[in-house]
Amino acid sequence: MKENKLTVIISSCDSFSDLWDGHIKLLERYWGDRQTDQTILVTDKPTEKAYENVTILAAGEDAEWSQRLRAALDTVRTEYVFITLDDYFLIQKVDNQRIDELIAIMDEYQLDYIRLFKHPKRATREQLGNHRGVHRVDNTLYYCVNMYAGIWKIDFARYCADCSLSAWKFEVALPEMAQRYHASLAVDKKKDFVILDVVRKGKLLHRSSRYLKKHPELYQGDRDVNALSYEMRLMIQTFVARNTPMWLHKRIKKVLRKFGFEFFTED
Repeated sequence: MKENKLTVIISSCDSFSDLWDGHIKLLERYWGDRQTDQTILVTDKPTEKAYENVTILAAGEDAEWSQRLRAALDTVRTEYVFITLDDYFLIQKVDNQRIDELIAIMDEYQLDYIRLFKHPKRATREQLGNHRGVHRVDNTLYYCVNMYAGIWKIDFARYCADCSLSAWKFEVALPEMAQRYHASLAVDKKKDFVILDVVRKGKLLHRSSRYLKKHPELYQGDRDVNALSYEMRLMIQTFVARNTPMWLHKRIKKVLRKFGFEFFTED
């Protein structure tokens, strides 16, 4: 890892502090050799928790999600920032050389953002030169920029976080922000940062519940597990979002809304 190129930010809040121990244990297990400028966990309320190699920043109890992110970004000294969320648990080794390569690609092509999550596939465009697995992204489509793990140019990240929005509304607003900024976006389709999605709607997902039972040292909280019916609905929504043409996607969403499905985008 090239020193002074990258800062890691873990976005969180006090109500998710039961996830911090597990998140940071796995971060140290699978990316403990990161040579980043600093690792910041940003939350709302002051806390007595403390971790080696991690700075905890309390941005204020009244701060919206985007405002907390902006507070962390304002402390960053590096050109790039790696942003991830508290309930995304890293479960495979991260290759520092590959992270260096991605930053070099961002330098070469003047990219503002590269996400380490292949969806949405419909936004993926041509490969960048000879860089296998790295493709340009259409910045006009929903979730072209999203809050799965990604590397951001600090100026673009600060531009996007200069607002007062919840996490859900922030993510929905990102494509419009990217267009206004004329952001140059890309996706790394390789599995370079493999996560376990732990929580949805404040409850554990069944897959994460099974994982945490196998690794009890990661979690000592008391969250309920989501109903299987909810997760089935979530699977259907995800399938529709990822695997249908946009014109059909919009029609299916209208039908699903009649059956009680909720979507954060209007069309």
